[in-house]
Amino acid sequence: MSKFNVRVYGIWIKSDKILLSHENIDGYEMTKFPGGGLEYGEGALECLKREFMEELGVEISQSKLVHVSEKYIQSAFKENEQVIAIHYLIESEDEIKNYEIIQNTGVGKSNQHLFKWYDLSPVIVNSFTFEMDIEAFRKI
Repeated sequence: MSKFNVRVYGIWIKSDKILLSHENIDGYEMTKFPGGGLEYGEGALECLKREFMEELGVEISQSKLVHVSEKYIQSAFKENEQVIAIHYLIESEDEIKNYEIIQNTGVGKSNQHLFKWYDLSPVIVNSFTFEMDIEAFRKI
């Protein structure tokens, strides 16, 4: 049976810098916006707030929906899954507590995260692994 995988991401811009997540899931390296998977029983914004607290130790103070994927996105990890991506522009007064973390994924793999601030520039679009992040970046 085919499934939908809803992913929720935060675009955090602070002092002309933008936060990106470099991730490595068992050798599959990617650069994307911070965020993660929607869990059953939570809304998209709840998911984003949970992910930012779990991964960065940061509480989101403001958010604005900027992008929902409009095209078919094949999951990079599961053949029978379609990804739906939701991107919010977010704000926080908190300082990041965790710039490097290692988590287990829902499929039993290890995910290494490295979060890093970059100068906000149109060329940052070349850093993204996934088209959905490129589309979202172009909407801000």
